[in-house]
Amino acid sequence: MSSVLDLARPELRQLTPYVPGDFAADTLRLNANESPWRAPGDDTERGLNRYPPPRPDVLTEQLSAYYGVPQSEILLTRGSSEAIDVLIRTFCAAGRDSVVICPPTFDMYRLYAEIQGARILRVPLQRSDDLGKDFSLDVDGIMACIDQGAKLVFICSPNNPTGSSIASADIARVCEASTGRAVVVIDEAYLEFSSQPSARPLQQRFEHVVLLRTLSKFVSLAGVRCGAVIASAPVIELLGRVLPPYTFPTPSIELVSRALGEASLTVAEERVQTLRRERDRLEAALGGLPQVEKLWPSDANFVFLKVRDSERFVSRARSAGILLRVFANDPSLADCVRITVGRPEDNDRLLAAVTT
Repeated sequence: MSSVLDLARPELRQLTPYVPGDFAADTLRLNANESPWRAPGDDTERGLNRYPPPRPDVLTEQLSAYYGVPQSEILLTRGSSEAIDVLIRTFCAAGRDSVVICPPTFDMYRLYAEIQGARILRVPLQRSDDLGKDFSLDVDGIMACIDQGAKLVFICSPNNPTGSSIASADIARVCEASTGRAVVVIDEAYLEFSSQPSARPLQQRFEHVVLLRTLSKFVSLAGVRCGAVIASAPVIELLGRVLPPYTFPTPSIELVSRALGEASLTVAEERVQTLRRERDRLEAALGGLPQVEKLWPSDANFVFLKVRDSERFVSRARSAGILLRVFANDPSLADCVRITVGRPEDNDRLLAAVTT
């Protein structure tokens, strides 16, 4: 047994997965209690009267090629949020195990840990007056939590909501020191907008390192909900036992498959470059406003800033029909605002609203 699996819940290591009826193309399927007729208006290629494949193998093959990983090391999920959920359920027993998060960060780590009944250990990102070092990883703090028996460590890079990338050397230190002791999950949801490399080389070196990716951002498919877990083959096999079959719906499979075609990916890459340029333009324009107290450099598809009066700032945007994100439940982010980078005309509209 792979040593990383020793970290999983013991009862799940022996779990017998649900075995669906045989699935094969071009066969008369009378083994799944499906309706033989399509619903009126169903124009999908496969037909919604039939269950989707137990696993969307066509997408696994396409994403394997795109991310450059073996098919045995990738598991498709309904957004990276489902990946977070299944990882916590697999490695953390309710009332016994703990999860490390580094706030301010993506709040779904906290939510799924609380739903599972896992203890949450918070190691806040380090703050500094040096802009380049702001929101850095507290490696010593994370290692202290692992010493206490923490099972999972979540690191978001680029981080949401700050937009900052975590230093590769700091991530490597955590991965090296946690070997055999904890699973390190590196959430790369915004990687396409960053100049930083993927942590894939670390994941190849260490079987306890897991990567999360998503198609929500860079191929414009937030409404489809398609994410991926990239991990060692034993971890993927175990997660696949915990994740039920038929979770990825037929229309989503067909839409994602088209979005991963060569022409679509070319458009996506062009749009990423446009958003990067617009991000730089927004940062330059917003950073010069008197009401903006601080603006942090972003590696994501949003900008993050602190204003002198967030209620007034957000209200001015709202009066122009624009919604911005604030963090009323996090006192450490008082008067901070996250602004998604839009199309050039969207960004012009925002700047006009907050500068008048």
